[in-house]
Amino acid sequence: MSFYEIRTLHIFFLIGLSFTNLACAKNIIQNCDSNNVSNSLQCIQNENQLFAKKLAALKNNEKKDFKIWENTVKNKCEGKKSYTLGDGAALIREGCYREEYKMRLKLLTQEKKLNINQTKEKNNDGFNLTHLPYNSEDHLNCLLKNNRNSCNKINLISILELSKVYNFIDESNGPSVIFPETENGVILIASPSSSESGKLIINLISLNALGLTKEVVLDAGKNILINKNYEISYTQQGKLTKISMSKNGEFIHK
Repeated sequence: MSFYEIRTLHIFFLIGLSFTNLACAKNIIQNCDSNNVSNSLQCIQNENQLFAKKLAALKNNEKKDFKIWENTVKNKCEGKKSYTLGDGAALIREGCYREEYKMRLKLLTQEKKLNINQTKEKNNDGFNLTHLPYNSEDHLNCLLKNNRNSCNKINLISILELSKVYNFIDESNGPSVIFPETENGVILIASPSSSESGKLIINLISLNALGLTKEVVLDAGKNILINKNYEISYTQQGKLTKISMSKNGEFIHK
């Protein structure tokens, strides 16, 4: 076989690979279908710019795993080898970025929705709810130190606003939190205040469906925990103490 024949076969081989990779690229590009490779490339590049703006709006570059994600995507997409001619290689590379951007955008959007649901859900009286589990340390750290991590876990409610609706709340208390109603319609409120001796305390107040209230006063320094079953626990004199809440909102010491 002559040199020219070998060269001709090599060219046909490259062209064949080119069409194969372009076919794969078309499978990736769903909204940029075109028989013209340059048009498809321009379309997908525009989409990638849009995705990049959306990711920036979701503060993608501030996420803890951003650098890892960025390097992974770059190695995956820039490392793609192609024997396509002209804009074909760029089309496959941009298609790779597009799919990675879409997956990342979906993840961050779901994360944002979850945070909104957790932090901005309101009860029937219009107050933002704090989801269980609850830790009194978060409450105090947010209230006294304005600790960002702690404040992200609770929704403080002005005592003046709270007392307008729940008139059994002492207006001298500090910003409080409300938990979601139990299955039996009991509302539980954690309201901080200080004792006559100046010690910080947490007033746990329940309001049942009949409008009856019950209250238990606990030392705020005992690291009060409330789990998703509305079981209250704290440490006293080195011993773990537990309190359960009945269907009617009564506090039962175990």
